[in-house]
Amino acid sequence: MIAVLGMLTLGACSSDPPGPTAAQAEATLKTDVDWLMKLLPAKDVKVTDEGGRDIPCGEGKVKRTYAVTGVNTSGVDGSVNTLNMLAGGLGRRGYKVSSVDWSAPRDELVKKESYVKIVATSSREKDFTLSGETECLRMS
Repeated sequence: MIAVLGMLTLGACSSDPPGPTAAQAEATLKTDVDWLMKLLPAKDVKVTDEGGRDIPCGEGKVKRTYAVTGVNTSGVDGSVNTLNMLAGGLGRRGYKVSSVDWSAPRDELVKKESYVKIVATSSREKDFTLSGETECLRMS
C-alpha cells in the first residue's frame, strides 16, 4: 500500500504542467508576427526586440517578448485604418481584440490558447508597432 502511494506521488511530481513553455509560446508569437509582416503591404519593417531572453516574472516563471515596427504601404490612410489592418490580419491567426484605445491609437490582441498577447499601436498616419509578449510561463 505504501509503495503504491509512493509511486502515485512520484508520478504526480514528474508530470509536466499544462501549457507551453515560454520558449514555445515565443515561437508562436514570432511566427504569427512574421507571417503578418509578409502578408501585409508594409515597408521599413524592423525587428526592434528580437526576444530570446527569459524575463523573470515571479514564482520561477518567465516571459518572452518580440516586437517589430514598420510603415503601412496600403492605399488607405490613417492610424485607425492601419490598426484595423493589423488586427484583421492577426484575427486570421486566431487573435481576438481584448481592448481598444482610439485616443492612442492602440489595440491589444490575445491568443489565449497560445498564451500570447500583442499590442498594436500606430503613432502617425501609417507607422505601426507590434509589441508581443508571452504570459508568465515555465522555462522548460
